[in-house]
Amino acid sequence: MAGILGTAIQLASSHGILAQADTNQIAFLSDIHLQDVYAELNSEEFKGVLNPKTGKFATIRTMKSQINSTRLFNENYFAFIAALEDLKHRGIQLVVLPGDFTDDGQPMNVLALKKILDQYSAESGMRFFITTGNHDPVKPFGGEAGKRDFLGTDGSEQAIAGSKDVFSSEQAAISDQINYWGYTEITNALGDFGFFPSEKDLFWAHPFQELDVDNYNFQQAKASSSLEDRVYKAGDSGLTLPDASYVVEPVDGIWLLALDGNVYTYTGTEWRGSSVGFNQAALHKKHQLDWIKKVASEAEKRGKTLISFSHYPLAEFHDGASDEMSALFGAQKFQLARVPTTETTSLYAKAGIKIHFAGHMHINDTGIYQDQTTTHTMYNIQVPSLAAYPPAYKKLTTSKSSTVEIETISLAEVDHMNEFFDLYRMEHRWLLEKQDPGIWDSSILASKDYLEYTRNHLRELTKSRFIPSDWPENLAILLQNLSPEELLAWSKMEEAESENFLQEKMRKLKVRSKRSLPDHAIIDDFYLLKNGDELGKKLIPEERISFYEELISSLSQKTSSKEKGLNSELIQFFGIFEKLYHSNPSDHFAIDLKKNTIKKIED
Repeated sequence: MAGILGTAIQLASSHGILAQADTNQIAFLSDIHLQDVYAELNSEEFKGVLNPKTGKFATIRTMKSQINSTRLFNENYFAFIAALEDLKHRGIQLVVLPGDFTDDGQPMNVLALKKILDQYSAESGMRFFITTGNHDPVKPFGGEAGKRDFLGTDGSEQAIAGSKDVFSSEQAAISDQINYWGYTEITNALGDFGFFPSEKDLFWAHPFQELDVDNYNFQQAKASSSLEDRVYKAGDSGLTLPDASYVVEPVDGIWLLALDGNVYTYTGTEWRGSSVGFNQAALHKKHQLDWIKKVASEAEKRGKTLISFSHYPLAEFHDGASDEMSALFGAQKFQLARVPTTETTSLYAKAGIKIHFAGHMHINDTGIYQDQTTTHTMYNIQVPSLAAYPPAYKKLTTSKSSTVEIETISLAEVDHMNEFFDLYRMEHRWLLEKQDPGIWDSSILASKDYLEYTRNHLRELTKSRFIPSDWPENLAILLQNLSPEELLAWSKMEEAESENFLQEKMRKLKVRSKRSLPDHAIIDDFYLLKNGDELGKKLIPEERISFYEELISSLSQKTSSKEKGLNSELIQFFGIFEKLYHSNPSDHFAIDLKKNTIKKIED
């Protein structure tokens, strides 16, 4: 797979390489998944659970549901506010939200987002630019919906639905605030944030109009920006769908390219969304590629810095280990269907995209694609989610040179993070009383800050969901029970001895019950690297770092196993681990878009 071949990776020791004069700073806040935690449900049956700390009725999801989800539902509301306050403090006024800005595109959450964005626009002069995600909209034309897992007044789950037909088998509170909004409702509500032209912009266009920069006129752009004029044919259905893509020049020299990568298919009775991304968009939205070529050509001709963003990645995001992960874990595990193929990435790189900011995966990563037969190079910057580990956003600094600087800003301290913890304790007591099998570890409520809270959330998610569903059982057992000394000894064994050693270890382990993750949990560190990249590596204790480096060095001399078995699986796993460990710079770094070099910046 084309990757970092031919791309120079250098090291810079400084606090930044771009002078402050003549620079622009843009923040990327992805996968906020905002839920209004004090929403007006307008429901006769349920108005929320009274929070004694605030005297208000909280409309939050249960901790049980959070522990079993790849994201938080509640505390991320406060994390979003904390991030905006940080941007205000830093004086950053251009802010991009690459999709999944709400829980599921429900009215109460879209309007809560609008209220927050309006406030920071008015008070701090911030300008926000949004693109769609698979959660907003879930369905292109909206529809009735519901959630079963809101926290009820006694600690149990409370279902809320848009109508009695959504959950016919249970008692649900009825509220239209929980329904899905579609493109029309969402873009109209958030129209001031990029979906439509603004007089403040120097240029704005969408894929279905002539790209006429020289004769740009705001009134004409506004007149032709209606969503009804921005549609494409949806396959063989005979129907059309909106495409909310746009390009905008908010400040002189910067073109932001917002790509709507959502794909929907019609079953004959309803529209179904997809979370795959550009592997499907490249097939179903070919008109976008033609438009991107025109935009990139114009940007190049006019000396504009073109910055692409979408909810979905445009390049591989596992440090080149996706194929190995598929071979070991299975093609349907680890959301590997979301990894863009080389062919997909090549299409967008050839169209002219050089740097692309994406969300969707809730990870921190820098992917580099370089076509070995041409000069086309693309940098895919994965923006972490504010609702999962690692909670962070990206800050991009551009200048008149071809170099851009990218810094990852972690959110450790979040005001009001523990505002609902007493309500979770009530839930925990209810689960204990009912002897519910889904009871969660209450130690998460001892988290001292938001970084630790999301870290503990990932740890619980790993134990309760990832290991049981994604991992070969025997491999997981071995990794949880082999000591560092045993692994180092194994790394030096010949193939036959290695397999016998591991089989004997398994026999002994299966005699007794499996233990929980020990302190030296390799699986735990694996997820730190996979999700956090350089940010996760910082959380691995020095003694384990030394152990991994010794083990990786020893395994480089070990012969690959020809026979399937425990030895083969363990070798495969540490091959993946090594790629994640030796990653591209992803924390603080600089990219020269002309020379195609990337420099790690040591703070």
